[in-house]
Amino acid sequence: MCTYNSKVISSSSHLPDTRKPKPKPKRVQKHIQIQVHCRLNRENGIIEEKLKQEMEIKNLKLYMENMNILKENEKLRKKASQLHQENQVLLSEIMKKFSLLQNGIRVRERQENTKP
Repeated sequence: MCTYNSKVISSSSHLPDTRKPKPKPKRVQKHIQIQVHCRLNRENGIIEEKLKQEMEIKNLKLYMENMNILKENEKLRKKASQLHQENQVLLSEIMKKFSLLQNGIRVRERQENTKP
């Protein structure tokens, strides 16, 4: 029968252990590798999700900015069209006045030429 006395202290317990640590069995090493891999995947997944959310927010901000630019562009187009129409009206009025002025000059020239 074996007896084990837990109170017995070996004389070498006060010395540092200089033995090489036992290599872990391959099964345990593989398990640790899988745990690390799973942890890294989980952390990468969290990082990817945060990046995805950030990209969605940036995309939404850019979309809103683009919509505002399009609205402003449409306002400017309408204003440009209105100014173009006003310019056409003013040009037409100038052309009428110019043609009346030319007609008036021609009439005077004829009158002067017909005088004895």
